[in-house]
Amino acid sequence: MFQFLSGFDHAVMEAVQSLARWGGGFLDKVFLVFTFLGEETFVILLLIAVYWCFHKKLGEYMLFSLYAAMSMNGLLKDTIRRPRPFLNPEFSDLRYVKVDSVLVNTAGLGSSFSFPSGHSQTAGSIYGTMARGHKAKGWIAAAAAILLVMVSRVYLGVHYPTDTIAGAALGLFSAWVCGMLFYRFYDQKTLLLSLAVVLSGVSLFFNPTPDTIKMLGLGVGAVVGVALEDAYVQFRTEGSFPAKLLRLVLGFGLLMAIRLGLKMVFPDLLWLHAVRYGLMGFAGTFLWPLIFTKAGL
Repeated sequence: MFQFLSGFDHAVMEAVQSLARWGGGFLDKVFLVFTFLGEETFVILLLIAVYWCFHKKLGEYMLFSLYAAMSMNGLLKDTIRRPRPFLNPEFSDLRYVKVDSVLVNTAGLGSSFSFPSGHSQTAGSIYGTMARGHKAKGWIAAAAAILLVMVSRVYLGVHYPTDTIAGAALGLFSAWVCGMLFYRFYDQKTLLLSLAVVLSGVSLFFNPTPDTIKMLGLGVGAVVGVALEDAYVQFRTEGSFPAKLLRLVLGFGLLMAIRLGLKMVFPDLLWLHAVRYGLMGFAGTFLWPLIFTKAGL
């Protein structure tokens, strides 16, 4: 099937990447900013800002939709196993913008598969979730963010156009299905999230990659945290703007300390990746809400 689509993919990639003739290094930086809208770090910040500071129920829905989307993404990638464009000899004439930074990393993608695009699926899920229930302006903003992420992945040479189209469609589908389930069975939210974790666990039978292990650990930690928060904390998002800002900054610092700090301390073992991300899920859904509630933030 992908061989049949290669002509379309190559033509679209060539057209998108022709923009580099007009902007060169400057446009590379612009598209790296666009791709950051679908990066793990930015999505975590956006999710916790909504969950801790603005709308708890929407934040829980975002977590459910995003986790389901990314579990599906890992399963499809490990099943279909499509190589990246920069590893495909038929696409060797096209650009590959190689970047290795804390915020955006395209240099380490050679060991992962291409279809569907995880960034596009993340964008479809997270921005589709945020747009649910809004009028035209909300959907226009969501569509613009999703499209920018999609085009950036093609411009940078790390995905075929068909990867991004499928990824965005699956992300939006996840937002739609999860929205129907979440708002109809909100009292069973822990069970719903647990089912998404089971989907993530299925990927282990195909290919237990570090990303799969991380997702599974994150999901288990989040499920335990959501259950404990619902039973013992039941935090509220109300508060002054300075208090909310402090809540967000300190909490984000805690999560990044777990994500990056423990990565520097722990040996590079798959089960320790699961522990690290499990602690992130637990801290984000239970430990930090408990602390900021007790502290009156």
